[in-house]
Amino acid sequence: MKILLIHSEDVEVVKNKEATSNPQEFADDIIKMEGLILVCFVSVEDQDTYDTDLISKQGANEIEAAILQITGFPERVREKNEEIREFNRKLEKGEVKGKPKKIFELIKDRDMYRVDKVLVYPWAHLSKFLSKEENAMEVCPKIVEKLKEKGITSKFSPFGWYKSFKINCLGHELAEMYRDVKLAIKPEEQVKNSLFKVITPSGKEIDLHFDEDQRFLPPTEIKDKDFHLFLNSELGLRLIKKAIEPVHLKVMKEFELVDFDPNTDSGNLRWYSKGVIMKNLIKNFIEDRLIDFGAILIDTPVMYTVKNKKLTAQTARFPARSYWVESGSNRYILRYACDFLLFDLFSQMNLKPHYFPLRAYEYEQYAFRRELEGELSGLRRLRTFIMPDMHTMCKDIDTSIDEFKKQYELIKSLERDLGIKSYVIFRVTQEFYKENKSWIIDLIKSEKNPALLELWEDRYYYYILKLERNVLSAHGKSATLATNQIDVESSLEFMIDNDGVKRQKYNISFIDTDGQLKHPIILHNSPTGAIERVLWGLIESAIRNKDKLVPGFKTWLSPIQVRIITVSNEQNEYGEKLLKIINGEEFRADFDDREETIGKKIRQSEIEWIPYTIIIGKREQQNQTISIRKRLIGEPFGPKRQTSEQLNDVKLDKLLELLEEDTRNFPKYKLPKPFRKFSTKIYFRK
Repeated sequence: MKILLIHSEDVEVVKNKEATSNPQEFADDIIKMEGLILVCFVSVEDQDTYDTDLISKQGANEIEAAILQITGFPERVREKNEEIREFNRKLEKGEVKGKPKKIFELIKDRDMYRVDKVLVYPWAHLSKFLSKEENAMEVCPKIVEKLKEKGITSKFSPFGWYKSFKINCLGHELAEMYRDVKLAIKPEEQVKNSLFKVITPSGKEIDLHFDEDQRFLPPTEIKDKDFHLFLNSELGLRLIKKAIEPVHLKVMKEFELVDFDPNTDSGNLRWYSKGVIMKNLIKNFIEDRLIDFGAILIDTPVMYTVKNKKLTAQTARFPARSYWVESGSNRYILRYACDFLLFDLFSQMNLKPHYFPLRAYEYEQYAFRRELEGELSGLRRLRTFIMPDMHTMCKDIDTSIDEFKKQYELIKSLERDLGIKSYVIFRVTQEFYKENKSWIIDLIKSEKNPALLELWEDRYYYYILKLERNVLSAHGKSATLATNQIDVESSLEFMIDNDGVKRQKYNISFIDTDGQLKHPIILHNSPTGAIERVLWGLIESAIRNKDKLVPGFKTWLSPIQVRIITVSNEQNEYGEKLLKIINGEEFRADFDDREETIGKKIRQSEIEWIPYTIIIGKREQQNQTISIRKRLIGEPFGPKRQTSEQLNDVKLDKLLELLEEDTRNFPKYKLPKPFRKFSTKIYFRK
């Protein structure tokens, strides 16, 4: 819905001629309103007529907010002028520095900043995407009804007529305003009534408490300092000042993995060659594992219409987060997640009982969420990101629980092989937890780490249970990677929401072996979380633990797996021979052929977290051997804070054996030729 608001002195609307075959009743030839009138020109758009009661309520709320903004403006100006006078007094006394500030003068007399009445006027010219449904003409009368309920004197101008009108815009600071109102189905959140507990590694429940200012009180039974930081971040205590830059930004730029691009919307990134290698390795790694797990592959369009009621019902959950694109006389939403079109596909399938559990995996490149400017944070929170997503249809709640347990182990194995440590959160309804406590506790006990439990009084969204695996940043900021949810709502034909309104769902159904029509339970599993956030977690965790553990990426994931270093140019020919052999075996090796000291070359390899650095001197050249520095990635430092273990004067086969051991059952990816030697290497950043 689009609303243009004009604050006018008196209004007159004259009926001329019918403009449609079915105009609203217009008994009088003229509408005349005297006084200070807020004229609200309204365009009802395609998505709005999904629920005219809801959009009318939102429109009335926006109009009421505009009235309050107008009527409160003189007082806000007075308060601002008091601040200015106080500043100028301090300036005269020499207590502050600067220039005198001018007092703000109202354009109109103070008593002109009021609204006596409201006229709601249907006006098609604010949007190209008007609703063509008959119930669109209900919106303006319903807005008037809701304004009257608020005690605001209102009228509407009937729809479907050619009319002439006279308005006299007052021309003050707020006399002309515009509002873009997106249909918003907001669940009535119960978080304020949540109970929080910690589950210890032994399975004991510890109730969490808050002081009178709602500040979290850490449990004394838990000694893990990182877990306390995790709880602090999750439960609202912000320990980090906004001015502190996330540490991963420096690493991602200096390693030339990912960067910002000033030519696009904030929260969209450019990827350099080494970052693309890591991104594609993670993609192939996840896809291979999920195929082995039994998933089928799906790829749905990146945009969808708002004219499909099933899609609108879901899209309206996230109105402020949507990107819109136009194509001719239609408009589309860039997908928030793959659920929308995937579930519509499910609803069109002839599902059979033997399909279940049906696991459908989609590598979403990309998902779009228009996060607020202040929410954006490097790789942690973006507006465009890549989301590996698996949705599993199960016959009933019991089989969905069995499947959830299997996917829990799948997620654990993926995080282990990526090299990420996370903390677990279960968010669940009290009723479901009471009935399923035993197996939930067993899963937490398998972690050998404490976990956070949030209990809701009632379900306020589509799921009854949600698993999150969260990682701590270098500054103690928690963020979610993998998630899994048990969805009991989306497959239904209709659902009664918290307002008692019957809302259309996807109507995904099958005929079971007993001949009964049933709706499956759906698991929403993002097995690793967004690819960008995986990289965020890897870098932030490495920096967080840099004083205890040797930082780096696992060998299979490192963009450069082997660095070849020669003591002098005399060994360069041998070095290039080894470079060709190693890359020929599909391992990613480069050759530091710069005329630098051996110490500087080794130092550069350390800075770049290279897993294997091989050194070739006169002895190695004569013996046709190599010396290997194997980086202790993710392990405690050695004696004297050594980051590597040394293997001297060994055959190349030893290196290939180590590389094969590190990368077995992981995807391989070739290193582009320009990056194989420093003398041909391409740098993207000045």
